Amino acid sequence: MNKIASIGFVGLCCICSSAAFAQSDPQASVDVSVGAGIASNPFLYEDSEAAGSASLNISPRLIFEDEISKTVFGGNLRLAQYTNRYGTDIAGRLQVSDERLINERTTLRIAASLLSSRSALQDGLLTVEGPQPGPGPTLPPVLPPVDTTIAGTRSRVTSLNSSIGMTYALDEVSSINLSTSLSGAYFGDDVGYDYRSVGTQVGYQRRLSDRTSINIGVQGSLVDYLGRKTGDSRIVSPTIGVQHQLSDRISVSANVGISNVRTNIGPAGHSEVTSFAGSLGVCSESERQSMCLSASRSAQPTALGGVSTVSSIAITYSAQISSVDRFSLAARYGKTDQKTNGLSGLPFFRVTEIAGVSGSYSRELNDRLTLSVTPSYSKVYDAASKRDANFAVMANLTMRFGSKR
Repeated sequence: MNKIASIGFVGLCCICSSAAFAQSDPQASVDVSVGAGIASNPFLYEDSEAAGSASLNISPRLIFEDEISKTVFGGNLRLAQYTNRYGTDIAGRLQVSDERLINERTTLRIAASLLSSRSALQDGLLTVEGPQPGPGPTLPPVLPPVDTTIAGTRSRVTSLNSSIGMTYALDEVSSINLSTSLSGAYFGDDVGYDYRSVGTQVGYQRRLSDRTSINIGVQGSLVDYLGRKTGDSRIVSPTIGVQHQLSDRISVSANVGISNVRTNIGPAGHSEVTSFAGSLGVCSESERQSMCLSASRSAQPTALGGVSTVSSIAITYSAQISSVDRFSLAARYGKTDQKTNGLSGLPFFRVTEIAGVSGSYSRELNDRLTLSVTPSYSKVYDAASKRDANFAVMANLTMRFGSKR
């Protein structure tokens, strides 16, 4: 892994650790889950083969919180054993974040994450974070980028993300924010080009009323493909947006702007492309259920060796059926538009679209033990080859140790 990215990740973890140990009485828990399932094409390969699997998941969580700060450590280790040629699959995720009130006007936020997986596409396809908490309108879920260009490849993907940001209140109704981030993606078996990127974002937000606020911002980033100049890019994205609370239950968030991308295309020099960028989110929340719809379009680096336009749309639904029963649904579609890359010498694969849907029913057997059943469907749309969809179902029994639910 790239040394600079590793140092950045470790540095942020150390900062969060120092902040956490200054706080008192942490909340600690560990979820241990055992499961079994069957899938028709678990890794979305061209030469698909159905397989059964047994899995063990360990998910620790540690929270330090006081009047001025909150520090969260979390992660997941998954071990899956398949019944045929897929063998053993190990995936891991580590996350740490810290939010701290420096003074009455200033809030500092630090976050870092590390993910390693042989099936990163499957892991990221239906992963959509819940509604973002905080004052004002409920913000829609965040759509983590999914690189469709590596779908169905026999490769381990390791990704790292870290960020630090600050919000400063100018007065009672307006604030400015500044953040910087460092990220990297690393692909095994030479199926793609490793890259790292550094970005900076500056924004201004103003509350127009109790229900409405506007924001103006600009984000810039530099993408560096390791070991080659072709594909190195500069991205500048100015946006303007609005957040509005339609009612006590329904909120809307929308942002529009452009992405200007300048890319090194080798001996031919540089290409420059400007395209539409934006996002839209609608959330509805009540005491027993929530539903959010999110859509986004932006310029993102990919494993192909250049920046492409990535579009995503997702919907999440969750309902508390009874005091012990819960149902949830997640669906997502993603597309990578590679027509404007203008690059030569790219890998042979040209996967551009993915789609998936997953439902889950869970029942709390007691305050520490939960049984869940999760059917899912995912599909890769590849113009170069025909890939079978994956139909899967998984049953899990989860025990929580430490803090109760």
